Amino acid sequence: MEKDKVFNIEFSVRYQKEYCESRKFPLFAPENGVCWNCRKNIYEEIKGQYGFTGYDTERAMLSHITGCPHCHRSYCE
Repeated sequence: MEKDKVFNIEFSVRYQKEYCESRKFPLFAPENGVCWNCRKNIYEEIKGQYGFTGYDTERAMLSHITGCPHCHRSYCE
């Protein structure tokens, strides 16, 4: 787990939606945060074989999310 990263699903969902709306970008991230491919929440930190995966709340607020950090499935293809 990386220090100083905050993982809040509720805020992340809201911030990603606001980010896309304010820039007129399509919302590719699942509206509830749950990946339709692997069924894990993209805004939740999960320990995997090679470390931790998941989008923190700051990333949801400041960047356009186009795929799953856990299974690497693209949402925009």
